Amino acid sequence: MSVTYKVTERVDPRDLTLPKKFYARIINGDDVNFEELASIISKVSNLNYGSVVGTLATLIEVIEMQLVHGRQVRLSNLGTFFMTLNSDGVESQEDFRVSNIKNARIRFRPGPRLKRLMRNLDFERTAVLDASTTTAA
Repeated sequence: MSVTYKVTERVDPRDLTLPKKFYARIINGDDVNFEELASIISKVSNLNYGSVVGTLATLIEVIEMQLVHGRQVRLSNLGTFFMTLNSDGVESQEDFRVSNIKNARIRFRPGPRLKRLMRNLDFERTAVLDASTTTAA
């Protein structure tokens, strides 16, 4: 299975003063929404659509509950969901206040199956024209 990419000209976000360079950029297809995912799972398994929807909805709810309790959620070979915090640093533990916490993020660490998928990818370049390089007729 090949991942399709195009080459686009961009600035280096770490140093905007550098000249633009050309970088690979993946061409993403359409999103797969919850209902479509449930439909696909029901077609490739012996589960009916309603059972799949119920199971996935429950999975989402349980993942949320476990993350709020500070637990990592490991989904077998798929990967692990976990939370991280971003906060301002202070000089001592006594000086730390909840107001120092700027945000919480949900992160995902891929498991062995997805890591293997990433190592075995093939890449196919497409000849997609950038809109900024085309001229009006």
